[in-house]
Amino acid sequence: MADFFVVRDGIKAQIEAEVPEVRRVYFAEDLDGVKEASQTTPAVHLLYQGYSPAQAERARVDITLDQVWAVVLVLRQAQGDYGGGEILDKLVQALHGFQPNGAVMKLELTSSSFSPSYRPRVAYYPLAFSTRVINRKGA
Repeated sequence: MADFFVVRDGIKAQIEAEVPEVRRVYFAEDLDGVKEASQTTPAVHLLYQGYSPAQAERARVDITLDQVWAVVLVLRQAQGDYGGGEILDKLVQALHGFQPNGAVMKLELTSSSFSPSYRPRVAYYPLAFSTRVINRKGA
């Protein structure tokens, strides 16, 4: 793994290919300065949520990491109309069991550290997926 975020592009490509209702996939750096009202929606914010070491062997040269990626569905809504269940289901179906390039395990649905958020005209629905990558010494 020469890029700590090696799986991110594969996750984005899978969303774009399998969930055509999503008009744009944003990375964290795409959101800098973007105003909530000007976002293209339905959209997904694909955000790195953290990692944990998968193995505790000190003698290993390679480091095995479990990474968690937040997939936050963003919908512009009429006030009080917070739908999106069908798109959330399609995201789960498209990503759970998918193995992005650079991962050594398929994505698995997991708990998100983000909570749903409902603003006057925008709703945020978080999902989270975990996968395993290997950080190879010298790669």
